[in-house]
Amino acid sequence: MEQQDLLQTRSPHPGRPLPKWLAQIRSQMIEPRRKAILGHPFLRAMQAGSAEPRDAERYFSGLMWHLMDFGRHVEHLFKKRPAEVSDFLAGRSEDQDGDTQILARIVKAFGGPVEQIEHTPWKYKPHPVWIRHDALLRSAIYSTDYGWQIGAAALNVGIETLVPTMIEPLYIASVKNYGVTTEQAAWLESRSGEEERQHGENGFLLLERFVDPNDETLQRQCEFFIDALSHSMAYGLLNSGMRPDRMDS
Repeated sequence: MEQQDLLQTRSPHPGRPLPKWLAQIRSQMIEPRRKAILGHPFLRAMQAGSAEPRDAERYFSGLMWHLMDFGRHVEHLFKKRPAEVSDFLAGRSEDQDGDTQILARIVKAFGGPVEQIEHTPWKYKPHPVWIRHDALLRSAIYSTDYGWQIGAAALNVGIETLVPTMIEPLYIASVKNYGVTTEQAAWLESRSGEEERQHGENGFLLLERFVDPNDETLQRQCEFFIDALSHSMAYGLLNSGMRPDRMDS
């Protein structure tokens, strides 16, 4: 897929504009951060084939470490949501598991410590950007100070709107430039298509439907975590694939 296609914003409800606060989040946060992801030095190096396998290993190993508990996070969030939310999203795909067993294939392909991450993740030391990202998501989902909408904002909008933009180029580059087989890259392929894009659209649908247009406090809380997680996606996580001597700071 062309990079321009990855910048396309698909409205979750064509023909009807988003509420102003969500439209601003999409135009001022999500769209610029899509561009930032596509221009990141690590992603560009993977596309050019100039990144070292060790660079890719650090990124994919950190991703696997982060997703080890993803299924538990989603289960907790689903329990916080009222039943009508599932009814509202009936027929729309939702990501409910990190699929780390499949993700392990790409980690192993680049020589990552799969066994350690699977069995003793507390002994694995990911790049600090993954620790911060993980903590932000956990805070949004598990904090008793926040309603379920905050978790949905962080996960569905802050993260999942950007996942295909980040993963699809890495999928193509891994197969094209690094000899990774399609079986080894199956997790990347699964996070690259239209179904994955729907997960981000779910977030906008949920926030439009279940955040009171007059509740500015809840809107600002959602915005805070969308900003934090999307910033981490665009300007943090890909840094785990950069060698220290190539980092600006």
